[in-house]
Amino acid sequence: MKRILLLLFTGVICAAALQAQPRTPQDFGLRPYQLKDTPLGTIDFFVTQHKIDEAKPLLIFLDGSGHLPLFSLLKKTDGSTQLSSKITIDYDKLARQFHVVMISKPGTPFLDSLEANSSREFRKKYPPSAEYTQRLSLDWRVESASMVIDYLLLNLNIKNSEVVVMGYSEGGQVAPKLASINSMVTKLVNIVGGGLNQFYDMITEQRGKAQLGEISSEEAQTNIDSLMAVFKDIYAHPTSTDKMWWGHTYKRWASFCQDVPMDNMLGLDIPLLMISGGKDENAPIAGLDYVALEFLRQGKTNLTYKVYPNCNHWFDDEITGEYKLDEMLDFVTKWIEE
Repeated sequence: MKRILLLLFTGVICAAALQAQPRTPQDFGLRPYQLKDTPLGTIDFFVTQHKIDEAKPLLIFLDGSGHLPLFSLLKKTDGSTQLSSKITIDYDKLARQFHVVMISKPGTPFLDSLEANSSREFRKKYPPSAEYTQRLSLDWRVESASMVIDYLLLNLNIKNSEVVVMGYSEGGQVAPKLASINSMVTKLVNIVGGGLNQFYDMITEQRGKAQLGEISSEEAQTNIDSLMAVFKDIYAHPTSTDKMWWGHTYKRWASFCQDVPMDNMLGLDIPLLMISGGKDENAPIAGLDYVALEFLRQGKTNLTYKVYPNCNHWFDDEITGEYKLDEMLDFVTKWIEE
């Protein structure tokens, strides 16, 4: 059974050799900050410098899964370089309206480089730090982001104390819990982050393949039995950082699959925006549809649900070939303003 789960979006910034290669956060229009915490360790985060002294709402962007730096420099064998990023938003554009914040994963530099001819090769060759392996969990991401919010509310000029949390992919699973523990969050955006237990999505994927005739029902059941055995082992060892599965520690899997994003979202009364892609295999739309249905069942009216029917996890329209990420982000910005 082969499946790509929670891949990082890596956007190419420049594919040619650069004469003045940006290296520091300031080169990217970002101001670096750092917090120290005994349980969490070092928290590095970055705020857009554009009119940083002006009063603007705070926008916390929570990126997807994985241990890559926010920016990666590929050194190619032909002597050229390529700069890529796992940040899926145009933070320069958003900085006109918001103080935009990005947070590094634990033990992960802002930018790093190695010899690689493609983003895929970079991902395969770049090793996770020991600190990332030991610390990364849903709780680390939630608690570190909450500390960043509290700090910036005291140290930046935040208009009307407005705090918007926007999570993409894994970040979309972090965002609901963050809003549930930090009452200063005023709006929440979950972009292709899933709504149910990630493990359940894997099970329904096998059932769906059987129903479509891609695999037999017997094969689907064999795959599900195998998955259940792994899930049982993960839940039995929820803090293990030595045991790994699909590129993540048991600690990471257990933490993210202990909380259900839908439950956290249902507990909120702030405006929520949930976005999904009809052809997303990483965050299957069926689970997000169920979240929308549950909001209706419970009579809650604070959810806006936007579907891009033919888009995958990266907002490529698989029917027309159009790239709809910018269109989606424009929709998000308008929703926030309203």
